[in-house]
Amino acid sequence: MTALDEPPLTRPAVSGEEFRHAIGHFATGVTVITSVGPGGEPVGTTASAVSSLSLDPPLVLVCFDRASVTLEAIRGHGAFVVNVLAEPQRHLSANFARRGLSAAWEGVRHRPGRTGSPRLEDVLAALECTVADSLPGGDHEIIVGRVQAVETSASGAAPLVYWRGAYGSLGAARPAS
Repeated sequence: MTALDEPPLTRPAVSGEEFRHAIGHFATGVTVITSVGPGGEPVGTTASAVSSLSLDPPLVLVCFDRASVTLEAIRGHGAFVVNVLAEPQRHLSANFARRGLSAAWEGVRHRPGRTGSPRLEDVLAALECTVADSLPGGDHEIIVGRVQAVETSASGAAPLVYWRGAYGSLGAARPAS
């Protein structure tokens, strides 16, 4: 008998704290996901649970806490932007990571994209998406986005990364490709 053959109730449970600690060893890029709220106001949240899913068609997936204001806006608006942050944009990550509070948009340079969702200025990349699907994921909801438009920066700035509970960088900036 292998561990996979054991009945589910006899397996040792992994606590949320243990899981968070272990998965924190996986370095991720940092993004801000933006959309439009019910009153037409911009909304956004910092997210690192973002992944490419498919090249044909171009799809991404983003995971949101079920209580997220941004998730609610995306459900209503049907579109969002994945804004990939550069290392010098830690302040944007902190601004949009405020749990239970709305991010402050004053001083955040942005413009509406093709779907009306806000595209943050000077990010490494912006992927403008429409909602293709949504799936339950425990205490989160997984949104699959069909990429409708992309824009990349020519700056060559290093990406902002998150690893073991802290921001980091991959090192020096590189020439844009």
